[in-house]
Amino acid sequence: MSHPAPKPVRKDAVQNRAALLAAARAVLSEQGLDAPLDLIAERAGVGRGTLYRHFADRTELALAVLEEEVEDLGRRTAQRGDDPDAFFWFLDQLAQHMIRNAGLAGVVRNVRSPDALTPLRRRLMEAGAGPLARAQAAGLVREDLGPMDIRLIATLLGAGFQNADEAERRAVSERVRALLLDGLKARPREAR
Repeated sequence: MSHPAPKPVRKDAVQNRAALLAAARAVLSEQGLDAPLDLIAERAGVGRGTLYRHFADRTELALAVLEEEVEDLGRRTAQRGDDPDAFFWFLDQLAQHMIRNAGLAGVVRNVRSPDALTPLRRRLMEAGAGPLARAQAAGLVREDLGPMDIRLIATLLGAGFQNADEAERRAVSERVRALLLDGLKARPREAR
């Protein structure tokens, strides 16, 4: 039994989705997670119906923005090549992203279905796994860390941001990074 070929995605649908994500990134970072969806559609140059054809609700839209940003971080990190310090750069960029998008991080805490976070978590682990392995091979990072720990690190980097202004988020982020980086360092092997 042959299955029909999937319908090709129309060029305008791809453009509309990209415009919606760009508008959502800007509006949500300016006004927070409660920003009017109509404003996002307006800035994207599309109608509300188009927004809802691409994204069922605010949470789905916010998660798509986060996924796209993590994908971009992964691409930029990969451009650093074999640099063993790329993992630390990755963590710094992730922290900066969280400072800028503290409102979007709130959507992650409030997602009702854990399965909805699977693509975001997978992209985050994929983005950091290679740099982590190179840092470990260079002896810069503990050997017992794995890609799953990147999720935990991201959670720690975003902790303490609720109801904080940008200056406070920066201060909290710097302290958390200092503590994390110390905990991530490779330790000398104990004498046997």
